[in-house]
Amino acid sequence: MSLEIVRNWKNSVREGIFRERGRKEGKGRTDYRVYHFTVPELLKYGAAGLVVGLCVVWLCYNSVYAAPVALVVMAVYLIAKKKQKKEERQRMLNYHFRDFLSSLHTNLLAGYSLENGVRMAASDLAKLYGRKDLLVLELRDITGQMRFGKPVEQLFLELGTRSGVEDIMNFSEVLLIAKRTGGDMSHILESTWRNICEKIDTRQEIDTVTASRRYEQSIMSFMPGGIILYMRVTFEGFSDKIYGNPAGAVLMTLCLILYAGAFLAGRKLCRIEV
Repeated sequence: MSLEIVRNWKNSVREGIFRERGRKEGKGRTDYRVYHFTVPELLKYGAAGLVVGLCVVWLCYNSVYAAPVALVVMAVYLIAKKKQKKEERQRMLNYHFRDFLSSLHTNLLAGYSLENGVRMAASDLAKLYGRKDLLVLELRDITGQMRFGKPVEQLFLELGTRSGVEDIMNFSEVLLIAKRTGGDMSHILESTWRNICEKIDTRQEIDTVTASRRYEQSIMSFMPGGIILYMRVTFEGFSDKIYGNPAGAVLMTLCLILYAGAFLAGRKLCRIEV
């Protein structure tokens, strides 16, 4: 019965986070499941994507009528870059959360309560990563709301939902159940911390092993464009028949689609989830 009550309460909290009341209480908090470019980033990556798009148009079509293709390439580049930035931010949040759990576990072993242990761990993390670190800012917000009597388990559940990080979400759910049912908090934290450490260590080991493959895949991605560029520069007139006619445009479009598919397949093969 108690587990059912906890489960229902947890679901009601999760469903209410982005309602009107949740939006008022959580105004200004970061949703790590999405990433929004700043103006300088948008200008920077937009310019880079446009340059890539213009290069594609020049190599594949050599015509101003294919200029819209450059805009499509720029849009795809921005989407890919946004996904990359989101994953990097979530990865950093996950790594720093591991250190937070380690400090929190030590504080609980020293006799602190959960709330005071969170405050002490937040202070330790600020000394380690600085006051502008993402997780340090989140913990500062959590400790600030704790002063007004908001349950610490609810605050971590909200953070886990917003973070989109599986480890933080699992910890928040375990913390919620343990807090409501009177579990051994020190043992739970130690077990959770060990599991997160094992996952992160495994992920870092995989990244180290596959680093050379990812580098090779990056080099091979530029080879088709390099070959076309070489042919155009060294053999003048050799590829003129490809440009300026519908058949050549269709052929180059098919080649571009095949290249995009091969590029995405290569990226997927080099990407191993833990």
